[in-house]
Amino acid sequence: MKYYGITDKGFIRKSNQDSYVIATNESKDVLAVVADGIGGNRGGDIASRIAVSVMCEGFSSSLKFNQPNQIHEWLRNTISNANSQIFYYAQSHPDYQGMGTTLCALLVCELGCWFVNIGDSRAYAWFADGRFQQITQDHSYVNDLVRKGEMTLEEAKHSKQKNMLTNALGVWRDVRFDEFHGFSGIQGVLLCSDGLHAYVDEKVIRSILFSNSIPVAKKARRLIEVANRVGGFDNVTAIIVDLRGDDR
Repeated sequence: MKYYGITDKGFIRKSNQDSYVIATNESKDVLAVVADGIGGNRGGDIASRIAVSVMCEGFSSSLKFNQPNQIHEWLRNTISNANSQIFYYAQSHPDYQGMGTTLCALLVCELGCWFVNIGDSRAYAWFADGRFQQITQDHSYVNDLVRKGEMTLEEAKHSKQKNMLTNALGVWRDVRFDEFHGFSGIQGVLLCSDGLHAYVDEKVIRSILFSNSIPVAKKARRLIEVANRVGGFDNVTAIIVDLRGDDR
């Protein structure tokens, strides 16, 4: 297994409110997390840092996962903890009311790959049979309209409301999250913030990830370069996890 993460401020934003982490535990399981802070100057960067910190600390001390329900319970408890820490931080700091973050994560262990998602950061996977698939579903107003058939994908890309989230970590006292598992034949995974997928065509992302002659680190850096080349309109973060091989 090989993995690499990178984040960049872009050219327009004054600060980088994205955070990420790649962590391991004593069982040599791997957790990768991307968090994209929301709230602008009202603490989005703090929210994303709290999210990845809580996930990392909880994972590093976790025991071996022997059953799928153990993974589900660990995710539920750890995400709830992160949500509470962000929510109550905002409650005790009035200037940061409303701060929150997206959260997209991949957990790899002997039982397989688990994905979780809150907000509009995304997980993509590519498979041994050549498929390239978006695993997560955006928690956004325009995606809800697309799923209802009330807006096309092309209209959603250009909508002024495309950044309107319907779910985020830390904004409310309780949080819901999507959980995905049970995939077979996964060769690799990309986690990214919307600074990548909102501005770079999926075909371009796929072509970079499928370039077998390029090392994982170079692929991640190239994704950032492409996002900045089209304008660098947002903070951009990418984690690539190549599941082939045993080296880390």
